Amino acid sequence: MTAAHSISCPSCGGTIAIKAAGYSVTVACQYCGSVLDVANPDVKVIEEYHQAALSLPLPIGSRGTLFDVEWEVVGYLSRSDGAANWSEYLLFNPYGGYRWLVHAEGDWQYGTMLFDQPDGDNDSVTWRGRRFTRDYPPAATTTDRVVGEFYWRVRARDTVQAMTYSRGDETLSVEWSADESNWTQLVRVHEHDLLVAFGRAATPAGSRPARVNSFMSRMGSRYQEADGMRESDLSLMFLLAAGTSILILLIMAAFGYGTSSVTNSVQITVDGPEQSATVGSLTINRPYQFVTVTASTTDFTNRWVDLDYSLVNRETQQSIEASGTVEYYAGRDSDGNWTEGSHQTTTKFAGVPRGTYDIVVDTSAHTWSDGTYQSASSPWSAPESISVYIKADAGGLIWSNYIALLVGLFGLPGLIAWYRSRGEN
Repeated sequence: MTAAHSISCPSCGGTIAIKAAGYSVTVACQYCGSVLDVANPDVKVIEEYHQAALSLPLPIGSRGTLFDVEWEVVGYLSRSDGAANWSEYLLFNPYGGYRWLVHAEGDWQYGTMLFDQPDGDNDSVTWRGRRFTRDYPPAATTTDRVVGEFYWRVRARDTVQAMTYSRGDETLSVEWSADESNWTQLVRVHEHDLLVAFGRAATPAGSRPARVNSFMSRMGSRYQEADGMRESDLSLMFLLAAGTSILILLIMAAFGYGTSSVTNSVQITVDGPEQSATVGSLTINRPYQFVTVTASTTDFTNRWVDLDYSLVNRETQQSIEASGTVEYYAGRDSDGNWTEGSHQTTTKFAGVPRGTYDIVVDTSAHTWSDGTYQSASSPWSAPESISVYIKADAGGLIWSNYIALLVGLFGLPGLIAWYRSRGEN
């Protein structure tokens, strides 16, 4: 922050610190309320109110961090429009410029001046692709009290016309006079977080002063700042996520494309001895590759087949192990008929090194019996021998990894869109 510059009030003699020296045009004395013209070297008195200094929730000179920028309270206005009264605090940072905090009926809003003004009429306006609806007709707004310093000449009883347009928790405010009009974007901030950020509320022992930076507040409010995220930016995030997901899917398909495959079948006896068979041999030509083994069985009920696979490297005789189970059950209980399982299963080997492998499978079939259930389709009529058809492919896709990738790509824009929709309801 810039160093303060001190002047003496010609009305009461009090020392006044100019926080934004070189920027401010007027300053109101915190001792007597006189409004001084600090642009004039003689510090001429514009008007005197001779009133007690105001006791403000955010005193002049208070500092707090909002949206990762340290702001200092340099000015205060008390305003009214005949139907309501509210307070406005002017914030200053030499690098960030000016912002507003508006306090009305217990609610706080953070204001940013707009340079790209909305388009529309008295009923609604559109700003950055979003439509805002008018809250009330134009009203004459009067400045009742002034404390601190400002970047324009301000005094009590100054009156302008004002109107607001809203969209969820976001508001666009416009004020105009015969000379000019000004637009401000206002987003809601929580009172407790705000007061803690400015050191005006107690915090638990050992905790840091809070900033208005809870995740949802930052994601919901920060994008709404005048220099923040636009509606088109969110659409671009979704577009980039979609393009990235398609590109990665194509890459996965290219690297997962099968280079060779073998098939074989095994006949096993239910509740008989374990049988071992060699499905065939696969050659892995890439440095590392997936191997996908699919086992399909003949129709059976209330049986399961255990499958223990071994990929044996012909050159080194090292083995890579995996297992699978084919199981299918059916029956009837108090809730009616039920089924569970499938007659097919898929087992994947990840990162199999380059080489030629013999695929060996050890199989056994078993009967499931439980006297508490009765099958609705004669489960015990299943054949006593089961045929298992096995196909092994050098390749394959791990869909669970791809789904996790989609969650990562679309999670953040989806969260912002969800929070944005909450604010509009």
